[in-house]
Amino acid sequence: MKLTFTEEQIKNELNKFYLEEDDLMMEGEYITGEGKNYIISGVATIEGERYHEFEIEFELLEEPAEETIEAIMAVEWDWYDFLC
Repeated sequence: MKLTFTEEQIKNELNKFYLEEDDLMMEGEYITGEGKNYIISGVATIEGERYHEFEIEFELLEEPAEETIEAIMAVEWDWYDFLC
C-alpha cells in the first residue's frame, strides 16, 4: 500500500515530525507498508542540510486502527532506521 500526503495533511503539518535523538526533521511525501511496518519517504533536514528522497523504515508498537495516514502517524514507533 502507498499513501501520499494530501495538501490538507501537509497544510496541517501531519507530514512533519522531529526525531530528537538524531536531530532530524522529516517532511514526508508518502508512506508505504502495512500492518506494523512502514517506510516514510520525503525530505529530511539534518544539522541544517536537506536530503531529498530520504527514507525511514519504522515499526509501530501496535497496528493502526485503519490504514490511513492519520491512524499510522498517531501510533507510537517501536523502532526506526534510515534506509538512505
